[in-house]
Amino acid sequence: MSEFWPADLGERSALRGYLSRLVALDGRACVRLQATSDAPILGVWGGPPLDVVTLRPLALRQPSDLGDVTVSAVRLLERLADSDEGAVDAALPVEVPPSVQGPAWAGLLPPRTGWTVLATVPAGAVYDAVRVGVDGFARRVELIGEPERSRAQLDAVAADIWGRPVVAGVPLRVAHAAELTGLLGRDGEVTAYSSGSWRRLGCPGGSVAARTDSGASLDLFAL
Repeated sequence: MSEFWPADLGERSALRGYLSRLVALDGRACVRLQATSDAPILGVWGGPPLDVVTLRPLALRQPSDLGDVTVSAVRLLERLADSDEGAVDAALPVEVPPSVQGPAWAGLLPPRTGWTVLATVPAGAVYDAVRVGVDGFARRVELIGEPERSRAQLDAVAADIWGRPVVAGVPLRVAHAAELTGLLGRDGEVTAYSSGSWRRLGCPGGSVAARTDSGASLDLFAL
């Protein structure tokens, strides 16, 4: 049986929130877990239906030999809830559910190294830009009569709004994904990075990356 030990109750709660948000966006969501025996960190990768990949680093009480495995986010959330019953004074181990065949994004993660820093800005400014985008999408959709409101029209509006740059050319949709998955917040700083065709935002709670050479169904970004 594979398991991992969150460092404390704060880390356990943060993981629960992250998984819950991924499941709310996609009930069939999977997460790719990566850990090595030489560092007390678990990388929890997600692929919300926003044409991005998200990473929530989880601090552990001790290094894990879990390795690299993809599992159901719902099942992991259930295992986390099961162990929560006894996690009052100290973090308890979380049993890892059986592995599943990973979706396409799980095999196309961004590079580990080779990133160039583009800019660093206050997280609050990025958060506000996301909320402006959400409001702008809603207003423009309202201007389209409901009988004429087609998928193509929604896609066009979303592509215009969420394709706009937010930090150093990183598309606003990347920041929106960070906000939806709880990785953004209002405090701290956000740093933009680039590596080849990849762009990434390093946020207070984790990071979100996207390839600039891929298409996306942008109407989902207006949730």
